[in-house]
Amino acid sequence: MEIERQFLVDIIPSLPSGYDSILQGYVSLLPEIRIRAVRPMQGEEKFYLTVKRGAGLVREEWETAISSREFSHLVECLEKNTFFIEKRRYYLPLADGHVAEYNRHSGHLRGFDYVEVEFDNEEEARAFEIPYWFGREVTDDPRFTYGKLARVNGFQLAKMIMSQPPEQWAPYAMVMPDENAAPKAEEIREQTASAESAAETEEAEMIEAGDSADNADDAKDVKDVRDAEDTQDVQTAPDEQQEQLSGAERGREDGHEMTR
Repeated sequence: MEIERQFLVDIIPSLPSGYDSILQGYVSLLPEIRIRAVRPMQGEEKFYLTVKRGAGLVREEWETAISSREFSHLVECLEKNTFFIEKRRYYLPLADGHVAEYNRHSGHLRGFDYVEVEFDNEEEARAFEIPYWFGREVTDDPRFTYGKLARVNGFQLAKMIMSQPPEQWAPYAMVMPDENAAPKAEEIREQTASAESAAETEEAEMIEAGDSADNADDAKDVKDVRDAEDTQDVQTAPDEQQEQLSGAERGREDGHEMTR
């Protein structure tokens, strides 16, 4: 398990004379499988094979020492279109007892520096007081991974990281839980529910009023239709009676003719 926070550098501190020279490459980018050669100022060079998984503050890490021969063999198996990461690592003791690891790159990432601090647990990492010379935090910046920076266009990506934060980005220290978040959220939910209830009541009243008006209009329309029918019946009745009388008279006249 690896717990660390990374930062860009606003002010370059006074660097010690001693450092480790590091050369690392990637056999695989997904999963992230790395080989590394570490040559200190004093002592013999050491070689490592490392597998990492995850992103952000806490990552899973498995690492084992390998021989120089194994390292040389794996160099032939590096991921295509990637470069070696070349850097010097300086160790700077901090006032709170932590050690800042200052990384200064050469090779295709020359000009890109950053600093990282390792911790024993997450609580310790969150409580860390950031020194004045540290710059913007990149712990949770999804662009900031060596797997991406090792690629051919790694320096262009490094310049983007240095010039601007990613979209929807916030410093790690600013995503701490808010003690008042739950009460505020509950208050907002209650206000929303009250407003929705009032809106539903108002809508129901409007519908009911509309239905009443529609019913009144329908009743009036029915009455008007019935009145019109009654008037038509009254007007047509004499005509029908007249036709009946005319028919009777024609019958009598026909009878008289037949008698003659």
